[in-house]
Amino acid sequence: MLALFLQAVLLLTSPLAATPGSHPGGHAGARVLAVLNFDNNTGSADYDPMGRGLAAMLISDLAASPDLQLIERERMQDLLKEQKMQQEAMFDSSTAVKAGRLLGAEFIATGSLAAAAQELRIDVRLIRVATGEIVKTARATGPEEKLFHLEAQLAERLLKDLDIALSPESAELMRKRQEANRELGVSAFRDFSSGLFAMDNGDYIKAAELIGPLLLRAPGSLVVELAYGEAKHRAALAAKEAARKKANDALKGWFKKP
Repeated sequence: MLALFLQAVLLLTSPLAATPGSHPGGHAGARVLAVLNFDNNTGSADYDPMGRGLAAMLISDLAASPDLQLIERERMQDLLKEQKMQQEAMFDSSTAVKAGRLLGAEFIATGSLAAAAQELRIDVRLIRVATGEIVKTARATGPEEKLFHLEAQLAERLLKDLDIALSPESAELMRKRQEANRELGVSAFRDFSSGLFAMDNGDYIKAAELIGPLLLRAPGSLVVELAYGEAKHRAALAAKEAARKKANDALKGWFKKP
């Protein structure tokens, strides 16, 4: 059943490298910003994946501005994994600066999630990588069902803190992206975030299984489309590598035969 679904969705998506808008970035001279995964400080492991989903949505929203060049989430994860930083808590300023230098970013946005009295609190720090200075801090608080509203508040605040004013066209583009994401609803957003979590841990098949169905729920969501394209692309590469290794092992075994 899943195989048939994935084949049907294949027509709607393409590998990340071939998808328009898959390389968020502005014009020459645009400020380079990396949005790191948000740390989970709620005390509940259920929120572990959510920090990835929030970061992905912020990257997509902020990329609507031509005055910002956003570091791709996938490239960021690859580099941090290579440096064994993927599992570190990023809300710490020194760790964020280290990651920012590795990524070649001018600014780093790092955040954390906390929960109390049935409300979700999202804290964000904007850090200038060259000096380690915390330029601005922001906080959005509200019930979890208002998650998308809280994320939109933070996107608006980050633009303000970076002294970036959106043109009417860019503001409309960001609004449409946020509107499309809201079609997910909080429950499906958790599935999306879990898919990103699985992908970051190398389980690309599970990532595709979690994210793929969301294309039908929120067909206009660019962030979901890109994430599914990336999961599918990486799953294909992993399958190809596994087949190559199996063939090599079989060949070695053949040569060892008496």
